Amino acid sequence: MEDKLTRLKSAMKKHTFADLKFTENHRSSIHTTIKKQDVSKEEIMIAIFRSLDKEKSGYQINECLYQKGIRKFEDDEGSLYSTLHELEQEGWLQSFWETEDRKLYSLDERGEKWLKKTESRSSSTFKRLRTALEGGGTD
Repeated sequence: MEDKLTRLKSAMKKHTFADLKFTENHRSSIHTTIKKQDVSKEEIMIAIFRSLDKEKSGYQINECLYQKGIRKFEDDEGSLYSTLHELEQEGWLQSFWETEDRKLYSLDERGEKWLKKTESRSSSTFKRLRTALEGGGTD
């Protein structure tokens, strides 16, 4: 799969984006906008919890968040570790030191229950919205 994505990226770079040019001012504006994104604590918790399908280090969690478009911790990884520590202290996460330099995090039972409940609530809200938009009645 990654090989296909690499080839796609290469092809797009050669053909799709070949003539696309950004000024330094435009790049700066884009980066500023990304950094200013307003992500709620709940959205961050959901993203962190979803990323913990298996034990991960803080670095790996940060990479998952970045891939999901959450740039809040991009230039301030320390605040991610503070957030992880807070979630651990509140009983949402567990952690252990795999090595002297590498701490791994996993979702605690409380975190798993909260994530399932939140996803269920989001799913039912989405279904009601879709039904309303499609003009259907309620079941």
